[in-house]
Amino acid sequence: MATFRRNRHGLFSLTLQPVEADVLASVTREVLELLDVPERRVDPLAEQLGLGDLAGLEEAAAGGLGGDGPTAAPDDEVLRRLLPDAYPEDPDAAAEFRRFTERGLRERKAAAARAVLASLAPVEGQGGRVQLDADGARTWLSALNDVRLALGTRLGVRDDSEPELLDEDDPHRYAWAVYDFTTHLQETLVRSLG
Repeated sequence: MATFRRNRHGLFSLTLQPVEADVLASVTREVLELLDVPERRVDPLAEQLGLGDLAGLEEAAAGGLGGDGPTAAPDDEVLRRLLPDAYPEDPDAAAEFRRFTERGLRERKAAAARAVLASLAPVEGQGGRVQLDADGARTWLSALNDVRLALGTRLGVRDDSEPELLDEDDPHRYAWAVYDFTTHLQETLVRSLG
């Protein structure tokens, strides 16, 4: 099974088999789609001049940022797990907090998922090595956590206990295998960072 290792140059290396790369890309795409955050268009000239977030500034000037987010928790149970209420005992405070923070949280999670997909692109379909610097490793850690939360929620995981022995034809068997794989990746990455 693929395992993160830190090399002597301080890079974090992961060698994936083709099926591992494809599965990891697939579940990361599913989380990205669930977050439903459109990719921002970047103007290359503005980026080159150090004005990369002009669209965000224009949006803010037009009143598009700063408190215009949703106030209700998402209907989907996975999104509720990825975007939890800050104040579960106080619905009014939770709604106000969500209004100011949910958009940014979704954008950060989507950016992490996109970064993982970008680093998987060269190995998807064929396998190979992924190398990450420290920032890339932290980004992967964040995205792996989101993937595990999504899978664990769908599987009904409430703690780190093992599932009952599943029959060969149980449809959850594959999902548990993917959950175990992403757990292994997350654990080996955390150890490598330490």
